Amino acid sequence: MGRFTEDMGRLRDEIESERMARQTLIADTRQEVTDAAHAFISNLKSSVETLQTNFRETHADMAQAARADRNAFLAQLGGTVADLQRQTVTLVNDLAGERSAGRQAWRGAASTSAAPPAARAKSDTAPKTWHQPPAQHKAPVKGAGRAPKGV
Repeated sequence: MGRFTEDMGRLRDEIESERMARQTLIADTRQEVTDAAHAFISNLKSSVETLQTNFRETHADMAQAARADRNAFLAQLGGTVADLQRQTVTLVNDLAGERSAGRQAWRGAASTSAAPPAARAKSDTAPKTWHQPPAQHKAPVKGAGRAPKGV
């Protein structure tokens, strides 16, 4: 064999060897990328699970704190409303006493006591109405309050 034939054989062996090395490199790179991707995905899943767990715990704590704040506010509001109702009842009773005293003074009756009249008892069975039922209304009389014609 000649030198040219030997060089061509050696070149063919080198090409084949480099092709095998390239295929091995591609396979190794694919495996490394796949392993890295699986590790990244696993790490990402773990991070997301941790984040969700922390979120649930924080959300539960926030909900409990908000519930406690709401209940405290409602308790305070109930006390404030009860105080306002008591003050309103007192003011209404004082006004009723002043109206009664004013009526007596208007009519010329001597007031013997400066104390306001006792508060009316509340009816627990029926709600208080500010108007009379329609059956108790009286129809106005024609000509009421006017002087007769020709006078």
